[in-house]
Amino acid sequence: MKKIILMLFLGNVVSAQSITLLKDINPGANPSTPAEFLKYGGKLFFNANNPNYGTELWSTDGTSGGTDLVVDLNPGTPSSLPTSLLNYDNKLYFKTLLGTTGLYSYDSTAGATLVAPGMGTASNFLVAEGKIFFRQNNKLSYFSQGTVTEIDTPVLINGQMGAVNGKIITGATATSGTNNYQIYAYDGNTVSLLKVINPNSTSNPQNFFYSSAYNTLFFTAGSNTAGFELWKTDGTADGTIQVKNINAGTSSSFPGNFRQVGSKVFFAANNGTNGNELWVTDGTEDGTVLVKDVNPGSAASNPVNLTELNGKLYFLASDGSGEARLWESDGTTDGTKMTLELKPGYTNFVLGKMEEYNGALYLSAKLTVAQGQELYKIELPTLSVENHNKKEIGIYPNPASGELFFNGFEKGSYDLYDVKGSLIKKDGNIINSKLKLNVPKGNYILVTKTIDGTVNTNKIIVK
Repeated sequence: MKKIILMLFLGNVVSAQSITLLKDINPGANPSTPAEFLKYGGKLFFNANNPNYGTELWSTDGTSGGTDLVVDLNPGTPSSLPTSLLNYDNKLYFKTLLGTTGLYSYDSTAGATLVAPGMGTASNFLVAEGKIFFRQNNKLSYFSQGTVTEIDTPVLINGQMGAVNGKIITGATATSGTNNYQIYAYDGNTVSLLKVINPNSTSNPQNFFYSSAYNTLFFTAGSNTAGFELWKTDGTADGTIQVKNINAGTSSSFPGNFRQVGSKVFFAANNGTNGNELWVTDGTEDGTVLVKDVNPGSAASNPVNLTELNGKLYFLASDGSGEARLWESDGTTDGTKMTLELKPGYTNFVLGKMEEYNGALYLSAKLTVAQGQELYKIELPTLSVENHNKKEIGIYPNPASGELFFNGFEKGSYDLYDVKGSLIKKDGNIINSKLKLNVPKGNYILVTKTIDGTVNTNKIIVK
């Protein structure tokens, strides 16, 4: 059995990645421009333009035949332009910009229902604390139980916001007509100043990203001693601090495009030497480092669409070739590599949003003259694991220095293979949920077996 498992894994490793046009929603050279991806109810929802319906709500189950119009809210060729797709209260919520505008809810039983008409200036939607928060008329507002409530405060917010430890964090100013945005917090009762980050001018907090790994809200802000750099907050004044001045002095690194994969928080930033490249942070200054200079030298690779799939980060970046290329990263320099040329030799491409769904990546892109910007599906090799009893076994750290620890696995045995399938060690013992591998640096395949016969296969990296 172990040999079969290994062959399945190695077969996936050497199999080629592939990208295919899922559906030409707007046939011919005109674009459908899929956007606003959101997973809901076992499908991937998005908006797209079709000559018969305009821009409306669509969904896919990952097949061409299962990629369909969900609802034509503005009947006929006019568009409703659904935006700001959200998962809330076991339904899909979105705002429309044309036709009968407002906030809608959708489920497969009731269809689309207008729950809050108008909402013309509503933006920057955030689901938190059992509500949908948003900015409207420069004020913090929320939707709950069918009602829109504007929070009674003179503070004007700049739009972007995040949530941590029961608080809504946003940039705001107490004075109309000035550009002096600092960090504010809403605690469920009032909106109050959390911290003055820049006493001389605006700090303009933005790019809020909540990390569940560290229970921390990361964001970008400008101080009087640094440019726009990486900050974090736990919702308290003392816990609102600059993580690192990535671009030394008063220049800005402009961190953005955050994405968490496991215990790593990836983002893009410019340190002034390497251009805008891929970084990773654990919330500390020493743990905030450049992952890889994808476009070597001062030229930027501009990583975008950071997306998690199978425990890795996938993103689009320019390595100087002029081609559209997909990259992957495990958070290490050696583990960050180009994994797919979307269309070799083609440089007249357009790339939109990307999202993971059901083990594949879905990308809005223009990759040919014959079609406009349409929905593509990227399939990547995945690890096949034979697990008769469906028992979850966690291995950490990975990459490791040679010592591994297990969750859900006290005693058992293991076989170790290199990536070519050669057996390195057979019937090794795992005792007290750990083992030490005395092997050279490199990539390996670890096949573990518990006392009750549960078999797991994992790719591990020894550094």
